[in-house]
Amino acid sequence: MSGEIIAAQRGDDFVAKIEQIRHLAKQARASGQPADEELLDALKQLSDDELLAVARAFSQFLNLANLAEEHHRVRRRSGVLDACHSDSFCGLLGRLLQQGLSKEKIAEQVSQLDVELVLTAHPTEVNRRTLIQKFDAMTDCLKRNDRGESVEHRLRDLIAQAWHTNEIRTQRPTPVDEAKWGFTVIENSLWHAVPAFYAGWTDNCLRPPGIIYL
Repeated sequence: MSGEIIAAQRGDDFVAKIEQIRHLAKQARASGQPADEELLDALKQLSDDELLAVARAFSQFLNLANLAEEHHRVRRRSGVLDACHSDSFCGLLGRLLQQGLSKEKIAEQVSQLDVELVLTAHPTEVNRRTLIQKFDAMTDCLKRNDRGESVEHRLRDLIAQAWHTNEIRTQRPTPVDEAKWGFTVIENSLWHAVPAFYAGWTDNCLRPPGIIYL
């Protein structure tokens, strides 16, 4: 799908160059050599404009592959958690109970935990906020696809939007830009993860006293 979108903008010949470079890179890696002459020649023949576009294409391929892999990992992990597997948080509580700890004692210890989150700002943060939002929307499409919904058109639009979004920052991020990135982490991750954790603790494990449920 990503290749089709790139071909629509840059043409089939450009996509063929990407495939050639990818094939040569795989050959070089399989041979144990960092790069062979044929691969270097293919890269040297690219214009500056093509070189940047090739780099962006491979960056997008990797981003999409990582997104799909992460979704698959979460989907498998969700099955483990639903079954209260030994590797799950619920399974951990079960082992503690088997070791003689009471529910009241476990709840007391958990209620005394003091967790502080530190969100660091770094000027070399790779993904811009707009791209993070697009990747989150793609993840949502994959979840909907698991439920049997038709999402191909929406997913294609999001991949096209990501391709047409400039990944490279032309200016150094300001403190406000870094703060916006921090807000994205809170809005898209912690805002959902913390209530889900409390709900899982409450519904599937035990209800500790003194905890405020969100």
